[in-house]
Amino acid sequence: MQFRVKDEGTSVHVSLDGQLNFAANEDFQSLLSQLGGLKGRKVTFEMSGLSHIDSVGLGLLYIAREDLAENGSSINLAHPRDNVLRMLELTEAHKTFEITR
Repeated sequence: MQFRVKDEGTSVHVSLDGQLNFAANEDFQSLLSQLGGLKGRKVTFEMSGLSHIDSVGLGLLYIAREDLAENGSSINLAHPRDNVLRMLELTEAHKTFEITR
């Protein structure tokens, strides 16, 4: 997985590319370290570049949600591909996360 972070003032846009799975754990932890200082910001994870997400990747999103919520920030999952959206819906993650299609 690769990511790009763009600070837009009151919000942060994070583009995710590749696969969000166990192999992405270290990269995702690096991303969370970069986002750790945010306070009260909306963080949008642009997911159109993700070709796959598995249960570990989903767990990483929940960790990100908890970490960012501690500082008053929120997460939006934007534009997931059909197969990624299906995983989010099957696991009922759409009840926890704001998802923009």
